[in-house]
Amino acid sequence: MRGTARSAISERAKCGPCQQRSQCTTGPFRYLAIHMNEAARQRARDLRTTPEFEHAQRQRKKVEALFAELKSHIGLRRLRLRRLKFVREQFFLAATAQNIKRLVRFLSRTTTPLIPATA
Repeated sequence: MRGTARSAISERAKCGPCQQRSQCTTGPFRYLAIHMNEAARQRARDLRTTPEFEHAQRQRKKVEALFAELKSHIGLRRLRLRRLKFVREQFFLAATAQNIKRLVRFLSRTTTPLIPATA
């Protein structure tokens, strides 16, 4: 793709302490192509180590599990209807069925009886 990389050309003498020296060519003039989005990629790599990212990933995992259940157990892998109005209706019906299944599972849990404290 044209225009997606920035080129850096340098002489051998200037490349001594460079961290990206191993990526350059071995000729008398060094050429290194740096992708335009490399700064954004590095910011994303840096954000991956923050506690906020870890929290967001835990939240996302909960939502992704619900969509995976819709696809695998409820049969929402392919939509049977066309047009946004009907697709929305089919999705709401599938989500309602999923919520009813979760409600039944929640209500059918047995609770352990509380042991009265003896005095």
